Amino acid sequence: MTFVASFATVHAPFIAGLPELAPPDKRDAVDGGFARLGEELDRASPDVIITISSEHITNFVGDETPAWCVSVAATNPTQPEFGLPNRRVPGHPDFARGLVAAAGEAGFPLEATDELYLDHGTNLPLSFVRPDYDIPVVPVIVNTVWKPFPSVASADDLGSLLYRYAAGRDERVAVIGTGGISHWVGNRNHGQMNGEFDERFIDLVMTGDRDALRAMTDSEIDEGGDGAHEIRAWITAAGAAADAGLHPELVLGVPHVPGWNVGVYQITWTASGNHRNGE
Repeated sequence: MTFVASFATVHAPFIAGLPELAPPDKRDAVDGGFARLGEELDRASPDVIITISSEHITNFVGDETPAWCVSVAATNPTQPEFGLPNRRVPGHPDFARGLVAAAGEAGFPLEATDELYLDHGTNLPLSFVRPDYDIPVVPVIVNTVWKPFPSVASADDLGSLLYRYAAGRDERVAVIGTGGISHWVGNRNHGQMNGEFDERFIDLVMTGDRDALRAMTDSEIDEGGDGAHEIRAWITAAGAAADAGLHPELVLGVPHVPGWNVGVYQITWTASGNHRNGE
């Protein structure tokens, strides 16, 4: 029927697992940002949500990890971690299988799996924006752990594929891309971030500079840390929204949250407005 909305947010686990580490004003700002995303999601009234997140060695290890993977299950379990809800999240097998078929016809490397564990990358945003888990979710994960990673251009290509596929379906479709932005994981730089990288990336997304986003190399992204490769999920969400003619709004832009050691950014793409209302 139509592509109705797109969203992007970080999924830093301390947001749910150790909220008390953040200063109260920053924590309240983040809670408010998620509340706004939830309001926009409710207003868009999707029949199905496609989530795009990164693999965190929850479902795949090493060479067996697909570049892009989608679950075709009727329900998917959440990964009990960071105090997040332990649920079975409803899926949409018919929609997911149709997406895999459309990807095959387009030559896009989207693999199907019978089930995915939904770790904090997917479950954290869902728990904030749709705590009742009452909308079917088709979860997609991207490999940002085991090299070689899928190209950044392929993330934009997936966004276009999602838009075209949604246009031919009866359902109202929304996308939530989660991850990033700059952070290092499991190495000597763990806990660090690169605020300049975050700002450059957000500017490219907000201005809709798809050529510049598609041209980003792994070495450029490495400036934002190994965890920054999760920006592929944002680029997918942005690409789908651009093709749908939706407009970005920066809902939240907190450059650094002490304690969580991340910048918290959130964007929504809707049918009207092109605003930068972040903190």
